[in-house]
Amino acid sequence: MGEHDEPIRIGGWFQGPTGSGNGGWSSYRFASRLPGDITTSIRAPIPLDVDLRVVATATGWELVDPGGAAIMTATSWTPSFATTRPVSIADARAARADFERFVPEHPVPFCFSCGTQHDSMNVHAAPVGDDRVATDWTVPDWAVDAGPLWAALDCCSAWWVGFSREPRVAYTVQYAVEQAAELHPGETYALVGWAGDHDPEWDGRKRHAASAAFDAEGRCVARSVSLWVAAR
Repeated sequence: MGEHDEPIRIGGWFQGPTGSGNGGWSSYRFASRLPGDITTSIRAPIPLDVDLRVVATATGWELVDPGGAAIMTATSWTPSFATTRPVSIADARAARADFERFVPEHPVPFCFSCGTQHDSMNVHAAPVGDDRVATDWTVPDWAVDAGPLWAALDCCSAWWVGFSREPRVAYTVQYAVEQAAELHPGETYALVGWAGDHDPEWDGRKRHAASAAFDAEGRCVARSVSLWVAAR
């Protein structure tokens, strides 16, 4: 077993569920330290403003808190991502206008990616009429890596999982992203969330999702797959 020297610290602003790190942002911070194609699993609420260590294990890697408890795990995998038709930025923007009706009570209002505060990234996806949700999203000026993209794709999936068909508050437990092109601050994309290649219904407390980002020409520039578990 080995250990990576530099700790990972999820800053207080980068929360998802109140008091816990955003799953997409935290997954990027973890996966970007590791070689090859990675899928991450979230095992516990992600602490904010705490030094977390990356530790190699026999099966992959763990992100552990100061007490040694595993917060996240990561393993190498062969990517398998679903595809979907593009949604135009105009149609995605029109869907976002219906967000408050689609999500009458926001479950994570202080999420830096999809919360309601003025400096949120406003990832507010709502239906586009074909069992998918979408929103327009502009890469923030402060973006220096793919962390905001991973967070935005995660939150887009969250709105499909939690509010389409049977509304249930749910949390990311497994996540992976494939990026095909570099995204630049100030550029606007259409984010789309749907069931991916999985059954769209709940399997007990579990539900799968996929999301994708499309540029103004309709090209898919990034995709994600994720597994979610509903709160009890």
